[in-house]
Amino acid sequence: MSTWTRIRAALRREKRELDDVVGDATSKANAALDRRERELGATPQEKLDLEQARAAENDAEFEALRKRIEGGTT
Repeated sequence: MSTWTRIRAALRREKRELDDVVGDATSKANAALDRRERELGATPQEKLDLEQARAAENDAEFEALRKRIEGGTT
C-alpha cells in the first residue's frame, strides 16, 4: 500500500467522523428549535404545564444528586 493510499484512507475516515459529528449536532439543533417553536406557539396553560414539567424534572435530578451525596442508591 502506497503512502498516498494510506493518506487518502485516513482522510476518508476523518471525513466520515466529521460527517457523523455534524449530523448529530444538526439533529440536536433541529430538535431544540422544534421544541422552542412549539413552546412559542403554546397557549398560556400549555406554557404553565411545560414549566411545571421542567420543575419536576429539576426536582428529580436534585433528589438523585442528594441521594448520591448522602450515600444512597439512585
